[in-house]
Amino acid sequence: MGRIPYEQTGVSTPVFGVEWQKKSTDHTIAHEVIVFLEDRRLLFGDRHVEDERFCISSALQIRAFLTEQLRRYDMGRELHLALKAMRAAFRHFVDVAGPEGENFRYRMGSSGADRFGLALGDLRSRVGFFVAAIATQYEIAIDEDLSAILPPPPMDEDDQEGGSFMVPRF
Repeated sequence: MGRIPYEQTGVSTPVFGVEWQKKSTDHTIAHEVIVFLEDRRLLFGDRHVEDERFCISSALQIRAFLTEQLRRYDMGRELHLALKAMRAAFRHFVDVAGPEGENFRYRMGSSGADRFGLALGDLRSRVGFFVAAIATQYEIAIDEDLSAILPPPPMDEDDQEGGSFMVPRF
């Protein structure tokens, strides 16, 4: 990217001097985000009755972390858009839960669907897509637990049916 990889951190005198520090790279930011998500059971752990409040709390913590990353760093457009999309997925999950998770209290909705399970599956699918895109773009290994939410890899016959799998660039 056309950015200068160093930022000025200070000036010294009497003979004049400038102190420089290497900027955080997109790879570093992406790695920090992946490491943070690897420790969030909301994304891959089994859920049990009464876990709704903990899941909502975890989603709020992850949103706050992603917001901090977006504020703190001067990052490339692609990574910025991926983090914003992930943050939007967590916001959507919290919105679906309703105030204090009231929409998840009675697991079965009027249609007989498990609202909590559906919202959690949707969250994991959305986030898994962006985790896969970030991991592929920045060549970051994903631990076994978090890899459970990644989209399935392409199969050989997928290439023969009209194209190859491409992780979208933002």
